[in-house]
Amino acid sequence: MSDNDQPAIDGLRQALAAGFIDAATFEAAVGAIAAGASAAGCGGGPSLPAESLAPGARQAAVGRDGAVAQGTGDALGAGAVKIGGDHSGTIIQTQIVSNYCGAAGSDAAGKRLLASQVGAYLAWLQERTQSIELRGIERSGASPVVALPLDTAYVPLRARSLRPPDESGGDARMRQSRRHVAGEVDDESGGDPSTGDASDLALSEVLALGNRLAIIGGPGCGKTTVLLHIAWALASSLLAGEAEPARSRLGLRLAPADLLLPIFVPLASFARHRRHLPAGAPARERTLAHFISHHLISREAPFELPDDFFVRLLNEGNNVLLLLDGLDEVANEGERAEVRQSVENLVGGRRAMRVIVTCRTIAWRSGGTALGGDFRQIDVQPLDHDEHVVPMVRQAYACIHPQDSVRRNERSADLLAGIVRLEADRRRRLGEGAPRLVDSPLLVRLLLIVHLNNRTLPEQRADLFDKAINALLQVDYGHDETDKRELSLDWMLYRDMAQHLAFHMHQQGADQGREIEEPALRAILRGEAEFLPRIDDFLRQARQRGSVLEERDGAYRFLHLALQEFLVARYLSEVIGRESRERMLDFVAGRLTDPWWREPILLLAGHQATHAARSARELLRALAVAGDDADARIAAAELAATAASEWRESGEPLRADCARRIVTLLDDADALAGARAVLRARAGDRLSQLGDPRFDPQRFFLPADEMLGFVRIAADPDFVIGTSSADRERVARIAGGEVYDDEINELPTPTREFHIARYAVTVAQFRAFVAATGHAIGDADALADPDSRPVRLVSWHEALAWCDWLNGMLATSPALAGSRVAALVREQGWRVALPSELEWEKAARGGLRGAVFPWGDDADDGDGRRANHEGSAIGDTSVVGCFAANGFGLYDMAGNVWEWTRSLWGTDPGMPDFAYADLVDEPGREDLRAGDEVLRVVRGGSWGNLRDGACCGLRRRGPPDFRNDRIGFRVVLRFSPVPL
Repeated sequence: MSDNDQPAIDGLRQALAAGFIDAATFEAAVGAIAAGASAAGCGGGPSLPAESLAPGARQAAVGRDGAVAQGTGDALGAGAVKIGGDHSGTIIQTQIVSNYCGAAGSDAAGKRLLASQVGAYLAWLQERTQSIELRGIERSGASPVVALPLDTAYVPLRARSLRPPDESGGDARMRQSRRHVAGEVDDESGGDPSTGDASDLALSEVLALGNRLAIIGGPGCGKTTVLLHIAWALASSLLAGEAEPARSRLGLRLAPADLLLPIFVPLASFARHRRHLPAGAPARERTLAHFISHHLISREAPFELPDDFFVRLLNEGNNVLLLLDGLDEVANEGERAEVRQSVENLVGGRRAMRVIVTCRTIAWRSGGTALGGDFRQIDVQPLDHDEHVVPMVRQAYACIHPQDSVRRNERSADLLAGIVRLEADRRRRLGEGAPRLVDSPLLVRLLLIVHLNNRTLPEQRADLFDKAINALLQVDYGHDETDKRELSLDWMLYRDMAQHLAFHMHQQGADQGREIEEPALRAILRGEAEFLPRIDDFLRQARQRGSVLEERDGAYRFLHLALQEFLVARYLSEVIGRESRERMLDFVAGRLTDPWWREPILLLAGHQATHAARSARELLRALAVAGDDADARIAAAELAATAASEWRESGEPLRADCARRIVTLLDDADALAGARAVLRARAGDRLSQLGDPRFDPQRFFLPADEMLGFVRIAADPDFVIGTSSADRERVARIAGGEVYDDEINELPTPTREFHIARYAVTVAQFRAFVAATGHAIGDADALADPDSRPVRLVSWHEALAWCDWLNGMLATSPALAGSRVAALVREQGWRVALPSELEWEKAARGGLRGAVFPWGDDADDGDGRRANHEGSAIGDTSVVGCFAANGFGLYDMAGNVWEWTRSLWGTDPGMPDFAYADLVDEPGREDLRAGDEVLRVVRGGSWGNLRDGACCGLRRRGPPDFRNDRIGFRVVLRFSPVPL
């Protein structure tokens, strides 16, 4: 043997000493070296080229979690994995090896050695990413961890791809101008102008979308699993030297030699690395490229790649795929901005470098998190039951019971039936439009754990989390009865320790409360004397088994934020609530409007509901009337209503009390003026789910008053529509936009007496029409929103059909016979219609002469407190009546949805055919028989437009057969022959 053979032998000797290989294996490997194998090359280090092994000999890449075996033998040691075959011969052909060794000037032996080292890295990566773990499974005599193989258990999720601004025609915000309304010539394609073009796809197909991708989604939606699946598929294909599984799993059409080297990096670990560097550390040590080499080579992996291997590949930007996981998991917002900048520094100028970043939605949308405009956003969509949940459950049970098809089919069918019951019950309580409970892979995994252990499913999220945490904390089974009793006490103590830790972490806030380093963790637990003897055991369990905590580089976080939030709720109930309900409420009252505390408060109510129903009802009644200011009062009422809605046994009296409380607040002018729009909108949705008492279900969900929600507008012979030339500059300045020529008018435009609906037509009211007539609506999503939101996605023709139907009901329905509005129709010949443009603007101004907005000339600073426009930050329609009424008592005349009128615009989108003077003298101005080529006027602005779209005088137009998620309508009663 030569001196060149010594490193390989030293490596084998280290493996022998560590117990990863036995003496026979050591002797066989040394014999193979003596027979003629050599080790030399570009990287050096203790590695043995696989092609030098005699048949049956093995090479082991040794690491702290086991070994990876190559060749025809078996993997060595606990936690090891077998990688069948000799891979260096395939890997040596890859561009990864060729490019690196070409730059390093390596000879053939060096290439063989590097190929062997890269193979060890890929085998390690494949082993790390090849399964999904279910922890906390009760199985007599077996491990409580079930590994589900990724190649069979992975189910591709759905996503929506949004083009970066530079691919979709410029900054989307610039397209939300005063002139814009969906349906005009510039947006008749139906695309979403607020986001650029969007398309749905399977998450497994994202690599085809570009070199810069950001996968965005909620907690537990499967973002990390997507990256692990990509890493596994690429590693498997590279090891096999074949296109599969990368081709079928990822949609890659690359030759095996051209496949990318996957590099998986938790960004939270990078942030910790930077945090712990000394002040005088070299600048290069703060770079992401340096950290990747440090993290993978020095800290994690059982292989000996050259020190500059990853740095050189990253600097060139070729042949690698960076999988950067968890930008949101960088807990501190300042550090998150620094990490984001580090990512941009690494990819800047390297157009060929492929990068995928994952991040939670709420963090991505914060000011300092989102990456540059060349990153294409991929939004993970909620799970579909048939496409995702069903195969996830079936494949999981197939892995759990691989030899018993009858049992796995029975168990999977039982769990799926339980999920269907849960969702059906949820829709009954919260409405057909309620979001699904089981909408993420996290929920599926928790349901699997609980179902495996309890044979049934809980009905509440809090109970689900409770049972899942109990399962995760319990240790392995199979001990004698005495041990079981002692161990059961241990896990209950660990639960108390976990909730104590969760509560104190959560108090640090959203920036600091997700992660904690070991010294701080120990300090928190030392605060309770009963925890002192078990702190080391508690941490050892977290490091070795995961439990409810996981450890990464000396820092700890809960397996999922949802588990932390539940444990916080449990602490509030079991520790603070044990002293008194008043103290618990006082604590909650100071956090009502903080999004960081929303889930713990809801889970607190859920936890109490499963353990003390009477106490839970008392808590929710007290919560509903809590709050010291407008924001807090609205938030408290909404939280109580949400908790009551989610609790199946809350009872009708409690739900009715919560609904009445929200109505009281929406009727309070001070509450509407002072509370943030997003809080009011959320409360409105809860009101709709509870059953909105403002509307009468026995009268087609029309408003529950004598006039069925119609408000009389007196005749006004002096009314002037539009804006005068003299007032043009003032209106433009207040509105923050241009006043266009088609809005200018100098002539009087008197109005007759009419009645107009207090609210836009709601989803419930339109659904009543569909149910009564069998009308085939053009877009089923028109009925998807909560009942009390304005209906949208209806064409002008459908709006007109609703008018005709309601007119018929007012004329003939016994349910409406006693109303004054029915008398107007039946006795005096009034008719329901869409408003004319003149009637609409007269009503919108609320009796104010020359007002810019329905409430006056106050521009509301663009914060959306006066109307649901883009500045309100709601980002969607809101339940009618969440904003203050104008002087006539009409709601949402500005914002929420554009409203169809019966007035014609003309055929040219840029210039109306009818002048304002025609409002009085031109009979064809409102010809309902005009063809679809003639555009109809819409008024009022919408949730998706800027504030200046809320101006009373702004006119827009759309084709009558057009449907859009920003267009709805309200109606009038018109043409009274005698004064009312």
